Amino acid sequence: MPSSGSPRRQRLSLAAVILGAAIVPFGLRAVNAVTRPPGAEPSYIPSVESPRVRGPFDREAVEALREAANDVILIGDSMAGTRIHPGHLSRLMGGRGAAALFHPGSGPAYWYLTFKNLVVNAGLHPRTAVFFFRDENLTDTLFRVYPSALDRVARQREPVLDELLAARANGRYFRVHRILTRLYGHDQARAWLEPLIVRAPVAWSATRRARKRLLERINNEVFTLDALRPMAAADMASASGEALDFRRNLPTSVLPEILRLSHSSGIRVAFVRVQRRPGPDGPPPQSAALRAYVGALRAYLEENGALFHDDWGDPDQPLSIYEDGDHIAREYRLHCTELFFRKNPEVFR
Repeated sequence: MPSSGSPRRQRLSLAAVILGAAIVPFGLRAVNAVTRPPGAEPSYIPSVESPRVRGPFDREAVEALREAANDVILIGDSMAGTRIHPGHLSRLMGGRGAAALFHPGSGPAYWYLTFKNLVVNAGLHPRTAVFFFRDENLTDTLFRVYPSALDRVARQREPVLDELLAARANGRYFRVHRILTRLYGHDQARAWLEPLIVRAPVAWSATRRARKRLLERINNEVFTLDALRPMAAADMASASGEALDFRRNLPTSVLPEILRLSHSSGIRVAFVRVQRRPGPDGPPPQSAALRAYVGALRAYLEENGALFHDDWGDPDQPLSIYEDGDHIAREYRLHCTELFFRKNPEVFR
């Protein structure tokens, strides 16, 4: 028969286990301090990134933009870069300047910081800033968040962007997640522990020489120029489900902040949805959900004083002018620049 003190001892044991589970992980903070790389500093988006050595803010770009005093600022990724030639656009504008702040592989976080820090907070006064995007990119805040690229357009702290990323990544309880991260530093522990775990099987099963030979074989046989080919399909899968729920994703997107900056600075903003790769018989297909998403996006932007243009179904952008994925072939860049100028007269008024 158990003694009368057993339940009490069990409760104390359970309490000790719970207390230990809460306290022991604090030891990670001491390990993190030892393993942190020299020169690492806290991230401007700590909700999704651990401390690291950061690149510098691009002050030279700001100074160059100030000197040029452009009327139009163009922001986007390679979708814009293969379509718009800023020098040719300046000529079409009668000599008024057009500056391109394009970064291949960038996403809405980069575009927002570019507009905020390189344009608005830098004291520039262009008439219009134009954002180029595909489908649901504008409300997918986590799409292409590459901190090493963000460094050149981010300031020491970016609390608004961090709040949006945390809410998108961790849901409605993101503030609880943030508190636990600050208490235990588990994100920093993952930064040094995860590579050790991932590399362990290979390190234990193969010598360094064998690993080197494997790497050389991969480079010589898999990644040769002959083995590479242009990508015929679009380089980003079509979105579906929750990604196309505009009202659901709007609060955690950068769109409201971009519009707020536009209103406070007096810089008009325009958004161009570039056409994805069409088929041989016409424009790319659109689901009912995507059509509803684009309709809601258009209504929201226009209600808030922004310009919107949709390239979908443009007969002047057939499959023949595309190169790989959704990119336009180099020889048609001037052609697309002229299309943009001709079909968006309100941008240049």
